[in-house]
Amino acid sequence: MSQLIRLVYASRSTFAPSAAHQGLDPSVARILAKSRKNNATLGIVGGLLFGDGCFLQCLEGNADAVDALYERIKSDPRHRDVTVLSRSPVVRTSFGAWSMKYAPGEAPLRRLMQSLGMSRFDPYGMSPQNIEAAVAYMEREAELAPTAQGKQTDRSDPPARTAPVSFIDSFKTGRLASQNGSPVDARPGAGKAVKVITGMVITAALLGWAYWSLRA
Repeated sequence: MSQLIRLVYASRSTFAPSAAHQGLDPSVARILAKSRKNNATLGIVGGLLFGDGCFLQCLEGNADAVDALYERIKSDPRHRDVTVLSRSPVVRTSFGAWSMKYAPGEAPLRRLMQSLGMSRFDPYGMSPQNIEAAVAYMEREAELAPTAQGKQTDRSDPPARTAPVSFIDSFKTGRLASQNGSPVDARPGAGKAVKVITGMVITAALLGWAYWSLRA
């Protein structure tokens, strides 16, 4: 059985930078999406940094799979000067379920470089210690998140937990939807429960009316 390895490489982008959306260059976003799809299929995890026209990418997984992926990556025309910075065995992977984690934001990356004594993001000029520090930064950095807050979805993301919905919440949702002209919430059992409670209220009112009528 092939061992687990970590491979870290640097490269330079060949595309012109574009206006970033949610801190992410559109070309990098496409690379990230493709990497996530391919890596999840191969059982590879890792992280990506991009700044000053340079990539620093970490790949972790089965050695055969990682080496084969790297050979394909080298032929991608969107970057050049692809150079392995380190390749070493690991006991376990460090990125959890992230098929490709992205640590976004120019300002945080600048701060990282300053903490390493560097004026700009230059993976080629990093010492082995600085490379390790950059990988550790990727491991702990919060993920860019489009959907509600700009999170890039990941096939390997654990499924989101869905909070239980109470009957009262279901009823309120249905009423609000009706008032706004939107389809009424169709959660199973919500409409039936409303009818049952409405019937109980009407029955209680009739019984009350009958009681006071007899007293009179």
